[in-house]
Amino acid sequence: MKRLLTALLALILLLSLAGCGREETDPYEGVPDPVATITLSDGSVMRAELYPRQAPNTVGNFIALANSGFYDGLEIFRVVTRAFIQTGDPLNNGTGGPGYAIRGEFAENGYEGNTLSHTRGVLSMCRTEDFDSAGSQFFIMQGSYPADYDGKYAAFGKLMDEESLRTLNAVASVAVDADFRPLVITKIETIRVDTHGYTFPFLKVGEEEAAPSSAPESE
Repeated sequence: MKRLLTALLALILLLSLAGCGREETDPYEGVPDPVATITLSDGSVMRAELYPRQAPNTVGNFIALANSGFYDGLEIFRVVTRAFIQTGDPLNNGTGGPGYAIRGEFAENGYEGNTLSHTRGVLSMCRTEDFDSAGSQFFIMQGSYPADYDGKYAAFGKLMDEESLRTLNAVASVAVDADFRPLVITKIETIRVDTHGYTFPFLKVGEEEAAPSSAPESE
């Protein structure tokens, strides 16, 4: 019995030593964050860093839509002053999307990797009551509401300069009707993302792979 116990202790020690110094690799090490440039119909601009370390599948989806021209010409169709502005719907009424959905990268959906808080300037994905229903619609926070949105929506980027925040304030200051639809519509001219020469893959709900590749690839 004593020999068996000694052997077990030796095995445990060996396994413990084998794990010492082993660090989890960061698939994004050395990869700069993509930068999205949102140009509006009046020529004003918002620039945002996107954070694939927080929400890799969401960022990959956004990049694919933006750089394909999906968002060009769409309206900012909802404005809740001091809270957020919303866009990304081809129907411009809150019911449309790209024809597919992606999985929600937020805590209430079992995804613990996203710690980006819903503070001023943060970009986040819209969804229905279905946690895995996001597609193309997104909102940009004018206010800070971590208690209301953190862990419930997939935040994935943030405006990166004062010019962008001034543009956000201008868009959010227009008069709206009872449904928060702006009385003066602002359209998106273009959204383009500088990926710094990398591609960021994503998967749609229902695709065979269990999870998206977390590693970007150089072009």
